[in-house]
Amino acid sequence: MFQKILIATDGSENSKRAAKAGIEIAKNFGGKVTALFVADPRRYFMGEVSYNIADEVMEGIKNEVMREGEAAMRQVEEDAKIAAVSLEKKIVEGHPAEEIIKMGSDMDLIVVGRIGLTGMPKFLVGSAADKIIRNSKVPVLIIS
Repeated sequence: MFQKILIATDGSENSKRAAKAGIEIAKNFGGKVTALFVADPRRYFMGEVSYNIADEVMEGIKNEVMREGEAAMRQVEEDAKIAAVSLEKKIVEGHPAEEIIKMGSDMDLIVVGRIGLTGMPKFLVGSAADKIIRNSKVPVLIIS
């Protein structure tokens, strides 16, 4: 049933719980997990950035976001290893909801945290989770 599971992680506590849940589901169904971290440097800015940012500053922000992604992936990797579940790791740059939906289209299940690192709840789920729920063609499991 759930052979290919996409776990979206951003390193937040909710995404760590989502990773554990996705790995457990994969273990129970004999499935494989793809862990996805979407590097989105825009989350460091409030509102739209309508001015030019020095290339060095933007490069530094991108490097920091990539380090966060690698740290988030290490946690998922440890959990998958303990559960003896096959894991593929992917770090991409873009808008989180859009990249998760795109990659999730080939999966049997998408597992995400209810609210990510922004910590700004929008009613019951965060804005990225809400967009994923509304636009995904495959089942989405939201973990809080």
